[in-house]
Amino acid sequence: MTSEALVTSPFGVGAVITSLIAISFWLDRRFRFFSWLGTAILVITGGAVLVNLGVIPSAVGGEELNPVYIFASDYGVPLAIVLLLLATDFSQVRSLGRPALVAFMLGAIGTAVGAVVGVWLTAGGIGGEAWKLGGQFAASYIGGGINYAAVGNALGTSETMFATGAAADNIMTNIWMVMTAILPVILIRWYPSIRNRVDSAKQRGTAFWNRRELVIQDLILLFAISFTVVAVAEAITPWIDGWVGFEIPPVIWYTTLALLLALFTPVKRLKGGEEVGNFILHFFFATMGAGTILGTLVDKGPVVFLFISIVVGVHGLVIFGMGRIFKVEVEMLAVASQACVGGPSTALALASSKGWTSLVTPAVLLGVLGYAVGNYVGILMGQWIHWLLGSG
Repeated sequence: MTSEALVTSPFGVGAVITSLIAISFWLDRRFRFFSWLGTAILVITGGAVLVNLGVIPSAVGGEELNPVYIFASDYGVPLAIVLLLLATDFSQVRSLGRPALVAFMLGAIGTAVGAVVGVWLTAGGIGGEAWKLGGQFAASYIGGGINYAAVGNALGTSETMFATGAAADNIMTNIWMVMTAILPVILIRWYPSIRNRVDSAKQRGTAFWNRRELVIQDLILLFAISFTVVAVAEAITPWIDGWVGFEIPPVIWYTTLALLLALFTPVKRLKGGEEVGNFILHFFFATMGAGTILGTLVDKGPVVFLFISIVVGVHGLVIFGMGRIFKVEVEMLAVASQACVGGPSTALALASSKGWTSLVTPAVLLGVLGYAVGNYVGILMGQWIHWLLGSG
C-alpha cells in the first residue's frame, strides 16, 4: 500500500497530517457544525479519506510503517498521556469515583453480553473459530488491543482469523470513536451532564482556545519529565514482569508515575503540557484514520465486521441505556465506553479533544482497569461460549 500512495516520505506524510490537523482546528473554530463534530472526528475522518484515496500510506500492514505513524503510536501516545496527566487537577477527579466505576461496569457487561449475542448470530458464517473471536473481542472491548493479542494467543486463534479480526477491529474502533464524540451531543437533553457543574464554562472547552502564556523553561522541564517517566516505566516493566510471572503493559507504570508526580509535586504548575499533549494526540488521530482500510475486509471480513458491530451495538445499548437509569453523566458514559472499546489512549483522546478536562484522568484509569481485567474476562468468555456452542 505504501508504494501506491501519492505521498510516502516521512516529511511529506508529516506535512499532509499537520495540514489536516490545522484545517480541522480552523473548521472547528470557524463553523458551528464542525465544532459540534470536534477536531478528533475531523482528523480521523480526514486520515481515512486520504489513505483510501491513496494520498498517504496505510498505518497498518506492510513490511515497514511510515516513521510518522511509528512516532504517533509508539512515542507520541505515551508522551501525550504523561503530559496531560501531569496537569491533573485532583479537585475535579475526587467526585468521579463511583460514577466512573458504574459506567465502566456497565460497559464491560454490555461487551460481554454483546460477545455472546454476536457469536450466536454469526457463528455459522465465521466458522469453528467463532468462540475464539468471542473471547478475543470480549477482552479487547473491555481492555484494548493488548488484550486482543493476549487472548488470541491463549486461545490459539489462527493467523488468518487473527488478522481478519484485527482489520475489522481497526475500522470499528474509529467508527466508535466518532460515535462516542457525537452521542453526548445528541443525548444530553435526557442525561445529567458535566456542563451542569459549577465549572461548566471550562468543561465546554472554551479555555482551550484562549491565548496562554507559555514559558520555554516550563516546556523543557515538562518534556524532560515526560521522557524520564516513560523511560523509567519501560525500564522497570521487564523486571516487574519477571517478578510477578506475567506481562503488565508499560502504560500502567507511566500512568502511575505521572499521577504520583501530579499529586505530590508542583509539576502541574508548569504551563504548556495540556496544549502540547493535545497536539501530539492529533497525530495519533490521523494515524487511526490512516489505518481504516476498507479493502482489508475480504473473505470472512464482512461477517467478522458484522459480529463486532453487534458486540459494540449491544455494548452501546447497555452502557447508555442503563447509564441513564443510574443517572451517570453522559460524557462519563462516553469516556467509559471509549475506555472499554479503544483503551486508555483513545479514551483520554476523546476527553481531551472535547474539553472534558475533569474526565482526562478517569479516562486513563478506566482504560488501565480494562487492561487489568480484560484477559481474565476474555479467556473465561471464550471458554464459556465454546461450551455453549458445543452443548447447542
